[in-house]
Amino acid sequence: MATWTNKQWGALIGGLVIFLIALIGPGPTAVVVIFAVLGYFVGKFLDGELDLEDIRARAQGRRSETRIR
Repeated sequence: MATWTNKQWGALIGGLVIFLIALIGPGPTAVVVIFAVLGYFVGKFLDGELDLEDIRARAQGRRSETRIR
């Protein structure tokens, strides 16, 4: 098997989170996870993979649909 599946990556990340909780506690681990997720989105934005205009249009479209109903 050449590449990992999403299930395998999820298991690895879950194991690392449990290890961090045991090593430094749940509070600091939560901070690490939050900054990791923020870093992921910043990286996607800097690589041009995150289209803010599309996200804004979708959010406005969903809001307008809920107002009509």
